[in-house]
Amino acid sequence: MTSKGVSIDFGPPMEVAVDAGLAASFARETGVRLDGDAAPVAYPAVWLAQPRLRDRVAQICAEADALPVHESQRFAYAAPLRVGLRYLLSVAARREAEPSRLVLDATLSDLQGAAVGRVETVLRLVSRAELPKKSDA
Repeated sequence: MTSKGVSIDFGPPMEVAVDAGLAASFARETGVRLDGDAAPVAYPAVWLAQPRLRDRVAQICAEADALPVHESQRFAYAAPLRVGLRYLLSVAARREAEPSRLVLDATLSDLQGAAVGRVETVLRLVSRAELPKKSDA
């Protein structure tokens, strides 16, 4: 990780695949037109929502007494993701203090280890203590 911040372990790489049905649903819901067997560019968001990763993000948020708010996402690929292919997804993360953020940096490779792409997801961590109370509304 090249940016400042506290590193957070997200465990070993996990094997993932582009599911044809999920890719079609994702494309439909996001207004993307599919081209052949190429997956939507933002499809890795499906993998980031898998229980192992989602639960770790929830744990980090609970420890910070904060709510995650999607701030940004970037995708860069050496080759398009393809329906039916399997990949290795490695996630590294860091906490940034000012402003409070959780940055997920995911790398994708094929099963032989060749680089396929990179995904960066930035979640702003909004302190629950700073949220207006119901009585304040």
